[in-house]
Amino acid sequence: MHVSRQFMGVDIGTSGVRAVIYNQELTPIVEASEPLSILTPRPGWVEQDPSIVLTTVTKVIKEATQKIDSALRPLNIGFSCMMHSLLACNGELEPLANAWLWSDLRSTGIAKDLQSRYGLELYHRTGCPTHPAFWPAKLGWLRQEQPDLWQKALYYLSLKDYVIYHLTGVLGTDYSTASSTGLLCSHTKNWDTPLLAELGIKPTELPPLAEPTDLVGKLKPDLASSLGLSPDTYVTMGGTDGTLSNVGIGAVSQGDMALMIGSSAACRIISPIPKTHPQGSTWCYYLAQDTWLVGGATNNGGNILEWFQGLWPDSEPSFEQLTELAATSPPGANGLLFLTFLAGERSPTWNPSARGAMLGLTLSHGLEDIARALFEGVCLQATGMCQTVIEVMGMPHTIRATGGFAKSPFWLQMMADISGLPLRVTSTTQGSAFGAAVMAMVSEGFADHFTGIQGEISLGPPIVPDQTRRAFYQKLQALYVRAYQGENANFQLMTDWQEGSL
Repeated sequence: MHVSRQFMGVDIGTSGVRAVIYNQELTPIVEASEPLSILTPRPGWVEQDPSIVLTTVTKVIKEATQKIDSALRPLNIGFSCMMHSLLACNGELEPLANAWLWSDLRSTGIAKDLQSRYGLELYHRTGCPTHPAFWPAKLGWLRQEQPDLWQKALYYLSLKDYVIYHLTGVLGTDYSTASSTGLLCSHTKNWDTPLLAELGIKPTELPPLAEPTDLVGKLKPDLASSLGLSPDTYVTMGGTDGTLSNVGIGAVSQGDMALMIGSSAACRIISPIPKTHPQGSTWCYYLAQDTWLVGGATNNGGNILEWFQGLWPDSEPSFEQLTELAATSPPGANGLLFLTFLAGERSPTWNPSARGAMLGLTLSHGLEDIARALFEGVCLQATGMCQTVIEVMGMPHTIRATGGFAKSPFWLQMMADISGLPLRVTSTTQGSAFGAAVMAMVSEGFADHFTGIQGEISLGPPIVPDQTRRAFYQKLQALYVRAYQGENANFQLMTDWQEGSL
């Protein structure tokens, strides 16, 4: 009996690791997942222990593998990983400290200094704004604040680079991950050597570059045996979770926007060439096979609602209960406006000093109004993010909704009403793990190009904006922007206070 080839996609996220095994037709067979925790040793510091990440990856691969017959076990594993993680390693490629994550803000001062010296120059060269999420600010902080560690560090890796090295013994990084560091020149697809010289980094301290569809090598024999896999199991380089999420939901043609709201939020559109925003409001990352993504990302999405749920003194409400509560308040939350910046901000303002604010609060407001204002605030901020991407790429013909909000009719309709964009939910929820498996398929010639999978993913009917609510929300959007601009001085004041610099 003929058995089709199997592929595994492994997605390393901030909150957990997920592995999904697919057959040759890209139908998911089994999956496994394990949670990950973050470390916050100081305010603004967000880290993960790389050894725990590596252990969790191997555990999840083994759990998924053991769920199926040995004849169906995958012979190629593709990887996806969160963007912007930074890990300093010694000459044996062992970590010298925990990995810094995308949400780590300790290098905010360095980012501001880079912005004052370079303006938009680095952004237009690399596609990455000068923000503490990216490596130039992180490396500048490390050099200035931890000189002993800086002297010991001989390699700088992402968490995915570290995991793949320890699985295969091969050091490398993909162009997708490299483009999200802020150190890759978009126009040459090589490390930006003038920027490296400015930062005091040698090109040899960074991994060799490869395509996301390149085969890395085989799993180490002892490791393959311990995982229940063949010694001929290959690893494919893969890419970042954001870029591979577009592949995972089929948003792989020009004019096809992916709109994700999960813990954070992002929107992305395919581009055949790197493109940037005149004011630096968007980012531009490499996807694969000479394809780029133009997009925006905010730090604040579903994490706002999780924070609110956690404030309940007894049993916290479920998400469904929270939406039911919010739905009892009218559009505009009876005059409440919530600025969402509980975790600083990325797109479109790239302001790590931004702070959350509830404006218009009176004695007449109830929990239902506060709940609705939170949902609306997330949608208002996401709308601004989408608008800046549209300024670069033009109006999309399709908007594919993904992430946790795509499971909520209440939230989907609100986002359609506020943005004015008709949204469509995809038939797959596999996301980045699916995209990683597609990279593995392409690496072995089972598909010529990642765009070939678009026909495998169907779309639900459009969720269209209600024009009456849309007219109201357009006015609220303008008020939201004005409120943000008016609060900027207060944001900096509160940031200084929280950081003890008043």
